[in-house]
Amino acid sequence: MLKTTDESRKIHDRMKVRNVDLAQEPRVKYGGVVVAIIAPCLPTGEVDPGATRRLCRILTDHGCHGIFVLGSTGEMPFLDEDDRRALTVAAREGVGARATLYVGTTGLGLKQTIRYTKNAAEDGADVAVIMAPMIFKFSQPELAAYTRAAADASPIPLAIYHHKRMPSWYDVETIAELSQHPNIVAVKDTSNDMTRLQRLIDATAGTDFAIFQGHENLFLDSLKIGAGGCVSALANVSPEWHVALYRAHFSGNATEAEIHQRQITALSQIFHHPFSSVSFSYFTYSLKRILQHRGWLEHANGLMPGFQPPTEFDEVILDHVRIMEL
Repeated sequence: MLKTTDESRKIHDRMKVRNVDLAQEPRVKYGGVVVAIIAPCLPTGEVDPGATRRLCRILTDHGCHGIFVLGSTGEMPFLDEDDRRALTVAAREGVGARATLYVGTTGLGLKQTIRYTKNAAEDGADVAVIMAPMIFKFSQPELAAYTRAAADASPIPLAIYHHKRMPSWYDVETIAELSQHPNIVAVKDTSNDMTRLQRLIDATAGTDFAIFQGHENLFLDSLKIGAGGCVSALANVSPEWHVALYRAHFSGNATEAEIHQRQITALSQIFHHPFSSVSFSYFTYSLKRILQHRGWLEHANGLMPGFQPPTEFDEVILDHVRIMEL
């Protein structure tokens, strides 16, 4: 775990000041820092729309350009239709008109995905985000047809979420083909492969199609080669560093951008603790516990029953954030 330098402390202090000059930020419809938000829960294990609303306000107050609710960080597979709708409405209320609301609408098949997408549109989503169908593996022509059909039926723009955890992966050529669809506007690429990202950027050059990096440790490198932004789980707890990196990059302040990338990368080491290989719940708990430490969330509970983090893990998390001065 890395300590912050004197220089990074000074920048950290400056970030406490609101109303940072936005003149250097690119004026794009889809881009910037998008937070893959956690799903706040009550101690009973139920979702907490009120806490979701408050957290969305905090994150947009810190300058985040978008909120992505109902993604993998948001424990989407555990949510029923009522939960999805309640959290979407709460997120819209928290975001207001200040940021773009992206909502995960993946179902177990096309019919369910279309229904979830229409629900999200009714509940205030700006963009629906879909993964490849879960559980089974499909060919590229099948993935393309599924995504086009979802986009055709969607009353709001659609974004693709490529993730290596899924049984089916979107090839670069498939995404490039889908980027020509008038209702498909972006991709979140969580592949940890910069060569692939460069190919995506090259394949969609000259279009308004937005490409988001899905790994926060590659945020700055991705901006340097032409990505439009980052969809980050870690931005839940360090929105100021993410926004500062984005602004510093586009204002030409390479040194400041590098400092913030090092802060983000050092903070992400919490995800590589040995406990994290035991259960996905350690990942979501890490974020929720830091949010609780910052005073932005009351409860660190998750949606999966039976998870009880050991005291040792709590100490690891809190020691890490103290070292990072977060």
